Amino acid sequence: MDRPERFPLRVGLGPGGEFDLIRRLVGADEAAWPGVEVGPGDDAAVLEGGWVLSTDLSIEDVHFRRSWLSDREVGYRAASAALSDLAAMAAEPVGILLSLAMPEHDVDIVEVQAGAREAVTATGGAVLGGDLSRSPGLLVVDVVALGRTARPLLRAGALAGDDLWVTGVLGASAAAVTLWSHEREPDAALREAFARPHARVSEARFLADGGGVHALIDLSDGLAGDAGHLGAAGGVRIVLEAGLVPVAEAAARALGPEEAASLALHGGEDYELLLAARPGSVDVEAFDARFGLPIRRVGRVEEGSGVWIEERGTVRRLQRGGFSHVGTDRR
Repeated sequence: MDRPERFPLRVGLGPGGEFDLIRRLVGADEAAWPGVEVGPGDDAAVLEGGWVLSTDLSIEDVHFRRSWLSDREVGYRAASAALSDLAAMAAEPVGILLSLAMPEHDVDIVEVQAGAREAVTATGGAVLGGDLSRSPGLLVVDVVALGRTARPLLRAGALAGDDLWVTGVLGASAAAVTLWSHEREPDAALREAFARPHARVSEARFLADGGGVHALIDLSDGLAGDAGHLGAAGGVRIVLEAGLVPVAEAAARALGPEEAASLALHGGEDYELLLAARPGSVDVEAFDARFGLPIRRVGRVEEGSGVWIEERGTVRRLQRGGFSHVGTDRR
């Protein structure tokens, strides 16, 4: 079967050291792979038959610290992060493969697995298997997520004239990390945002079924960084409107409005959805009635390139993206 023309072999990535390295690792080979409809660059790979696959690592002292989370929360958070990649493709989860590298210090590995099972069960999937190994140092959780969809939504597809929308509120997870890093305890709302993120699986499928959504991504690296991926994949310019970005109130109370707004743009690990949609196609009232979750317009798509922000009548290019595992900006 020929690869459908609506699917790209490669999906463009936004700027940043981590993504420069990924481009080098992936290479420039444009050959079609038998059975593959979407290859590297999106949130997940898509295979013939509508199978969607993604993998996500969660490493102690990089993605989390065990002084911050219970063992059960470690598993829940790791699974949710992987399942969020399925949400970004508007795919229905089938299940996860859970691999664990166990350190010699005290970890209740049964609790880690129980947390992962709780997260995937909440989306309608199951733990399908995995692997166990001893670790010489830190706890490592590797989650492969498997889903299905007849109509995957990709990062590519945003069109000039589209509106940009975000689900939920942003900056709470990064605010919790900031407080912990300064030896301050986050309040319950901030801690919950970091420890038990929700993969917006049902929300993504609802939006996809409504029509009008041209591109979709989940917010793992921060609004600015992930907006850059959306723009690069679609060959368009993204303009964020600063006054419309939904900043978590708990983050603003804890850190002040200016720092909270910065974390909403750059902090990452919110696991909300960012979408580009035809104007008038997003039914805000129906979405809120179904999920009890806000969805807000945060900007627009224009011809051009890069991520820009409009604030107090001035539009400037954002030089800073989101969280990166390459360089000094690490957990």
